[in-house]
Amino acid sequence: MPEFIRRHRDEVVDADKLDCDKIKAMTDETRRKIMEMLSEEPAYPAEVASKLGISKQKAYYHFQKLQEADLLVEDRTEKKSGGMATFYRPSSHGYLLDLGSGGEKTLLPPADDKKEFLDPLVEKGAIKGNIVVGSPDQHGEHQVRARDGHLAGEIGSKLGNFGTCDGLETCFDTEIVREESFGKNLVLLGGLLTNTVTRRFNDHFPASFSTESFPYHELQTPENTYSGDSIGVIQKIPNPENPGKAIYLVAGIRNRGTEGAVRAFKNLEELIDGYEGGKGFYRIIRGLDMDGDGKIDDYEVVE
Repeated sequence: MPEFIRRHRDEVVDADKLDCDKIKAMTDETRRKIMEMLSEEPAYPAEVASKLGISKQKAYYHFQKLQEADLLVEDRTEKKSGGMATFYRPSSHGYLLDLGSGGEKTLLPPADDKKEFLDPLVEKGAIKGNIVVGSPDQHGEHQVRARDGHLAGEIGSKLGNFGTCDGLETCFDTEIVREESFGKNLVLLGGLLTNTVTRRFNDHFPASFSTESFPYHELQTPENTYSGDSIGVIQKIPNPENPGKAIYLVAGIRNRGTEGAVRAFKNLEELIDGYEGGKGFYRIIRGLDMDGDGKIDDYEVVE
């Protein structure tokens, strides 16, 4: 069952299964009203049409669009006016906002500090840039293979909260290098060992990976040096090759650190609370395995 939000430490946190189709379906005001209505009590299209003061044809159209986006599921059927009526309910209790359950609402557009942090990646409600992941093939100076490309979907899902995804593309670092497309808004996933574009811009970040000795398992900030496998970083700088664009880095010293950084990115609102802009922003996080199953499922901010 797809979920858009979950509760964590009494905060509203974006869940894993947000995608562009669902966002597009929910951008229509009538569909949002339908979802809010159905969250209170399952209903059938003709009943909803009467309550909203719209035609039955229009109601059936909106129900179809919500079903196509997997936002509605059938609840039951009942005999109504000589026929059978199908009642629908939301496929989850919450998506981009709480649907009348008494929780805190998370609405578009984001707060001002989030707007500024995501500017210019998000422009006029549209996401324009590339999520760059390391190639799974051997590449780069040390001929390594990246194995964190699947995490790009989680970053894209989070960004989908803030704009349409039509201008957002995911590509390998080898494609960016081959096409010399460095002047775009770039969201880099992975450290300099597996992502050659991260290596290209490493020295420009306020928190940079040490390049003194292979395999570069140190992360240096103006204040500290970190070397733990679960250490990760999220940061933003103006693109050195095009100051009108920005580069974001979501990476870790090792794969566990990258997983922790992605989990922190999914809670971006809390992570950048009070963001005031500037030339460089970073947060050092440590990925945590809270349930003892060997997988990163939480994080803490350490700097």
